[in-house]
Amino acid sequence: MGAGNTMLGREHDIALNPDACPVQAKVDMIRALDMHALWRACVDLINQHLPCHSCTLMYDITGGYQPQRSLHFLGETPCSDARPLRSLDVAAPYLQQNPRVHWYTLSQIASSDAQARQRLRAQNPAPGWREFIHMAFWGDDGPEAVLSIRMHEGHEQITDAHQQFLGELHQLMGAGLQRVRSLQDERRTVYQALLDRQSLPDIILDHDLHPISVSPAAQRLYADWLSRHDQPADLPDAIASALRGWLGRADKRDIGSGLQVSHPRRPEVELHITLEGRLLAHPQQPLYLLRLAAMQSTTATPARPMWSKLSPTEQRVAGLVVDGMRNDEIAHHLSRSRKTIESQISAIYRKLDVGHRAQLVRLLSTVC
Repeated sequence: MGAGNTMLGREHDIALNPDACPVQAKVDMIRALDMHALWRACVDLINQHLPCHSCTLMYDITGGYQPQRSLHFLGETPCSDARPLRSLDVAAPYLQQNPRVHWYTLSQIASSDAQARQRLRAQNPAPGWREFIHMAFWGDDGPEAVLSIRMHEGHEQITDAHQQFLGELHQLMGAGLQRVRSLQDERRTVYQALLDRQSLPDIILDHDLHPISVSPAAQRLYADWLSRHDQPADLPDAIASALRGWLGRADKRDIGSGLQVSHPRRPEVELHITLEGRLLAHPQQPLYLLRLAAMQSTTATPARPMWSKLSPTEQRVAGLVVDGMRNDEIAHHLSRSRKTIESQISAIYRKLDVGHRAQLVRLLSTVC
């Protein structure tokens, strides 16, 4: 990942905890049940034992040594142009040559890699530090996470006490990461089992907008939105980009009317997204239950005579009928009574001169 690339997930920085206690930090690391609680305790412990300038946890690392997500501690008084380390470009060759290594330093990398410091300068010309310690946590196919600790200038020497602490930290962090991943997998399994039983196009996202569970109907619906750059396990970028700003306003104003997203390659197609609920797995990190619905763009209706005969509300209802929703599902999706939906569908039948649902679906699925 180059210096100009952005992380797929949102980035998080935490402040220095002046009341941190090393004993309590260890206890918190052992008890942590989510990534953010584990990170908070880890940062508290590091700052009690090392001259830490800043640190980053990079995780969800792909086969190309590219972290997809990161958590940051930028120090006590981060400057306005402080740049968190978010790439393994400097360390990737060393990791390839030293699989299963527990920890290593920038100096170790540079001793056998003359281009290492040059790659670092390309990422950040003035990082404000000269040495880092990287702690690697490995899975079957490579590193799953890397903890990067940058040392204050003038305090780069790693003492025997530092080495002893790093060994203990690796064990605590490794166990914590394994526990958090296990709990995430269990939660994902439960949610997926629930969504597999229903026909509605629902999706559950974590607070970083990564899909936790996706119903089969939702998978079919947004499969056409994936670009060649999107990872199959992630939301299509066109959808994720729109959701970030929209959900960011969820706690500040009513977003019950939903979000309209235009297809990046097919202007006649839109996706309507509604927030059905928040699942508070953690007070600061809600999970989002969203419902998707494909719609015909109202800007495309002049060229689509059948759709143009309908009002915007009727177009929305008709689109859900074409998607295969039953009347009660449409009523729930649009927060209206079933009687209202039935009345709107009857009006659609009259305007389009059709006699039943199957005829309506055939007509609207074939017009262009």
